[in-house]
Amino acid sequence: MQFLRWPPERNGRLCTILALIVILAIFGVAVIYAPDFQRHNANAGFGPDWECTPHAQSEPTCIKKIQR
Repeated sequence: MQFLRWPPERNGRLCTILALIVILAIFGVAVIYAPDFQRHNANAGFGPDWECTPHAQSEPTCIKKIQR
């Protein structure tokens, strides 16, 4: 069984490739499933008596809340 005897440098390359695959997989999962933090920051500085609705590629629409 000569094919099972790998030289040590091949083991290092294999570990490096596996580590890169794991890092890319973690990065991919983070990019896909991470929340969009910019959508939660749509107040635009008007204050708590304003209600702003963010839009995907536009400015937020802000409406002043009715005082009761």
